[in-house]
Amino acid sequence: MQGNLKKAGILIFILAVIAVFSVVGNIYIKDNGVETPENEAEQSDNMAEIPENTGNGSEFSQGFADTEPEEKHSEDRQIDFDVLRAQNPDIFAWIHIPGTAIDYPVLQSGQSDTFYENHNADGEEDDKGAVYIELANLASMCDFNTVLHGKAGENGDGLFADLYKFAEPDFFADHEYVDLYLDGNVLTYEIFAAYERENTSLIRTYDFTYQSGCKQFLEDLYGTRDMGMNLREGWEHVNEYNYMITLTTQKEDAGRQFVVTAVMIQDRAGTINRIITE
Repeated sequence: MQGNLKKAGILIFILAVIAVFSVVGNIYIKDNGVETPENEAEQSDNMAEIPENTGNGSEFSQGFADTEPEEKHSEDRQIDFDVLRAQNPDIFAWIHIPGTAIDYPVLQSGQSDTFYENHNADGEEDDKGAVYIELANLASMCDFNTVLHGKAGENGDGLFADLYKFAEPDFFADHEYVDLYLDGNVLTYEIFAAYERENTSLIRTYDFTYQSGCKQFLEDLYGTRDMGMNLREGWEHVNEYNYMITLTTQKEDAGRQFVVTAVMIQDRAGTINRIITE
């Protein structure tokens, strides 16, 4: 009898020790942040969603945050224009379209509007040409519409061949921005139209130095009946007071040119300005 009582006492003591260690262990686990049903809700309440830091601090950063990491716009990128001008004084800008291979210097020849159709950025003869603007446009990018030319190439290997990707609705929807670097400034444009048009010179068709020419260009753009035209919603208010770029290219066997038009949404140095003539 006494033996049984002694055994029962020992058993009760062992169970009490196990209970104490269980409680202490549970407290230790909670204090070390391991998820348990009791603290799971508390942890969830404390895990606020952290907005993505896009690294540019502009009013358009939300739009930039929607792009893939390798496609984000960076004001940290440095273009050494002293080096570029030493290479060729005709270089005045650099264009980059995230998500494409378009990442080139932009030139303006003092000799001829067509010089860089068959000369590269080094000024050497080259069928691939270079990306360039005509003399009618200002290298300061202060015109209503600056027209940039580049070849698509016979085999789709030209500098502006990737412009044709914007004919695809999905690609057009996912790739919105163009960065243009100047010496001391970075301009960002949002692409709002991509379409084919007759193969005529935009500079010679529209006089962008007058409101009438600017308005006519926009009327014709929005009046285009090309079934393959891509237009981005929300830019119907573009007018002659905006600053635009139009990128043009043409396949060797095409009778029409393909254009991608974008409107400026950011002038980081605040130097873009012009007087508009009636």
